[in-house]
Amino acid sequence: LTELDKFKATPLVSRMLDNISARIGLSDRISFEDAKLIYQTCAFETAWHPKSPSPWCALFSKDDLEILEYSEDLKYYWIDGYGYPITYKQACVAVNDMFHHLTDESHPPYTFYFTHSGTILKVLSHLQLYRDPLPLSADLFNKTRLWRTSQIDVFGSNLAFVLFSCKDGYKILTMHQERPVTLPGCPEDDLCPLDSLQDFYRHSIENCDFDQFCHLDT
Repeated sequence: LTELDKFKATPLVSRMLDNISARIGLSDRISFEDAKLIYQTCAFETAWHPKSPSPWCALFSKDDLEILEYSEDLKYYWIDGYGYPITYKQACVAVNDMFHHLTDESHPPYTFYFTHSGTILKVLSHLQLYRDPLPLSADLFNKTRLWRTSQIDVFGSNLAFVLFSCKDGYKILTMHQERPVTLPGCPEDDLCPLDSLQDFYRHSIENCDFDQFCHLDT
């Protein structure tokens, strides 16, 4: 069973489903899948019409929303995040490409890539951003977690690396959702020296064999 499957079988989720069923007026318990569909409809309608509350959202309490949000985070933590090393290690290709474009002056001054949210999450994990001290699991409902897909993987999610030529060398500004973020090995309140960033991710740069990651013995 996946951690999400285990979470769906917990008393916490069962009570949530009972509460939602009672608000709807159902005699039988609503399924988790149907509750999740209502949750997604609530989320999309809220995004599309932020000034007009979605009637679907009225079926949830604040606790219900937090539980459903955690189920979403749990799902993508293990599919696109820190759950399995191979998941984020494969993002070394994108990180290597970023360094290549920043250090090769023959490239155009701007490089843009467009991708799916799963790739964004893999790259964020490879960069070691939003990593919690303990893995997300079914039996640890962590309300203070860093891994929140509703914040780090939103509509139009984006990641940018900006190179500055300073008096003391090249430095990098990293931005996620147009906000500066501090990468591991970088100063908290200043631009990050390019050399420091390359040193921190050197193992990734020098051991990036995508074909080997995806190799299956036959």
